[in-house]
Amino acid sequence: MNTPTATEQPIQIDLQSGRKLLPITLSLAQLLKRLLVDANKPINSKAVTINFRDPSYSAESGGFHPVEIRLEYSSTTSMWQFCYITDFAYQGRYYPELEKDIDFNFAEASGYQAYVGHHPLSHFSGLYRLWEANFRSYLVDDLYQITINWD
Repeated sequence: MNTPTATEQPIQIDLQSGRKLLPITLSLAQLLKRLLVDANKPINSKAVTINFRDPSYSAESGGFHPVEIRLEYSSTTSMWQFCYITDFAYQGRYYPELEKDIDFNFAEASGYQAYVGHHPLSHFSGLYRLWEANFRSYLVDDLYQITINWD
């Protein structure tokens, strides 16, 4: 009997646990799954962080915000679950720094938006729908450099 390799093990993203908090679409899960399948997952990985960067994004000229998505493997469900989705942006007038602009934290069921603060994740449902629709279109249009780090 052959030992399964990382590419033979299916990657399943658990939408149900995430949807309890926010309206994550099947389209986003499928896009992420495609990225992860192509990334050649190491066999013992229990978490993955995906970074999306627009190389031309700057405080001066703008561009597409950097995004970081973390998924963690649940041995209970044998599926990958959303841990957080964070959108970064330059903030500050004279000395802008790259900081969290929007954060959807599934692990803590809390959300954050710059100038609004922290609130229960359920309060960010409308913002999430808008954010995800934009992010998916940027991803489909191939506007990001993508880095995948397995833990």
